[in-house]
Amino acid sequence: MLTKSSTARPHDAPGQFRAGLIACLPTIPGYWSIGFAAGAIGTLSGFTPMETALLASLLYTGSAQFLFYSLWAAGAEMTSVVLSVFLVNLRYLLMSSSMSVFFRDYSTLQKVVSGLLLTDETFGVAVQHGSQHGKVSFAWMLGLNVSAWLNWIIACLVGAWLASALPPSLMEGLSFSLVSMFIGLVVLIWYASRHKKLETLSIAVAVLVTVFASHYGEVSVVVIAAASASATLATILLRARNKGEC
Repeated sequence: MLTKSSTARPHDAPGQFRAGLIACLPTIPGYWSIGFAAGAIGTLSGFTPMETALLASLLYTGSAQFLFYSLWAAGAEMTSVVLSVFLVNLRYLLMSSSMSVFFRDYSTLQKVVSGLLLTDETFGVAVQHGSQHGKVSFAWMLGLNVSAWLNWIIACLVGAWLASALPPSLMEGLSFSLVSMFIGLVVLIWYASRHKKLETLSIAVAVLVTVFASHYGEVSVVVIAAASASATLATILLRARNKGEC
């Protein structure tokens, strides 16, 4: 049965926009939990609350922001930082491509706006909506994206502001959180994975490549190469496994 919010008339742009806002509500707690942590880590990395909010509004991706803060705090070269963020965000090209079936009636500007504000969460919500209704209106997509975008910025700003209010001595004691956050994210991703053996192999390959190659080049570049190599190997093995099961 269609809900009231999903039965808005196709040309009722305000109604579609409100429906998109409502569709975003279940994902907002997730934005706040991760955004709050991202803002706090931004402060620990030496950024002001306003700089953290600006980065959140422009970069607008949790994984890339965590990576940016980590590389920046480690003193990595700007080229390495930009390349790392670019590689992490490549998945959004794939997401936008898979959403293109719902974007056929969009103008070029509408496609660009919808793609730039796409996240993992809004992608999942939009695909589900598009599968149920056969299309996704631009106003609905804009309402979904804008709601998520604003909540992410506010969450990062609040996290950064609260972290900046801590005493300097406590801030120094919490410097370990930047590393522990990444360890926690890796463990959570591994725990939620349906291919734990493959994930374990990928992590082990990345660690080994980093350890043995770190003496022959810039550490940040080695880490990128190690992550790319391990991800490529995992993808090849997963495809070979899927073909074998067919």
